[in-house]
Amino acid sequence: MLNENEVVHAVCRHLEKAGYHILQRCSTNDQGIDIIAKHPSQTGRLLIEAKGGTSAREGSPRFDKGFNRSQVFDRVAKCFYTTAHMYTVERNDGDSVAMAFPDTILFRDYLHRIKSVTDKLGFSVFLVRDDHSVENF
Repeated sequence: MLNENEVVHAVCRHLEKAGYHILQRCSTNDQGIDIIAKHPSQTGRLLIEAKGGTSAREGSPRFDKGFNRSQVFDRVAKCFYTTAHMYTVERNDGDSVAMAFPDTILFRDYLHRIKSVTDKLGFSVFLVRDDHSVENF
């Protein structure tokens, strides 16, 4: 099960391979937008909020244990809210926003339920597999 730091790392590698420059990368110990990336051919930045499928903090009761259904719901809901906040407050002209999660059945289930809204708002969604490969949802 991937924690948030692993999701951030995998998405950054994916974006770098696609020609993006990573301007900011936050770990779970940092505050701020998890990933800010810029592609040379685009005018704006890509702002990404990421969530993991387990705790990244050693000693936490959930460390290395996957989140249950209600915890995944909470992660998706908080990520959606934060992404909507970035869209309304942090975004400049040309910027786009995205969310990133581990690729699990539970995350996919909750993301399917809001896909029409994320599509309408133009929120990209990245899913990170256990092998750290990334796909657009």
